[in-house]
Amino acid sequence: MWADAGADAAHCPGSGAPGSPAEPLADGFPDGRALCPVCQRFVELDDFSRLVDHDTFDGSETAADAGRRRDWLNTHGW
Repeated sequence: MWADAGADAAHCPGSGAPGSPAEPLADGFPDGRALCPVCQRFVELDDFSRLVDHDTFDGSETAADAGRRRDWLNTHGW
């Protein structure tokens, strides 16, 4: 059984990496966010075009959000 002590850190190592806004779908998704190359989540950029600090998992992501991310990846690849 997993214990938190043996789990990977929640903080994504892609935080702080250079990024650029991802190509949007017709409806504007992902709304100016960049795709993190490590965790494959769409993340805001800071004033220096770097990925803001984020975790590898977003427990608040809804099924609709996951579907939009899937649509984007199926359209644009990764």
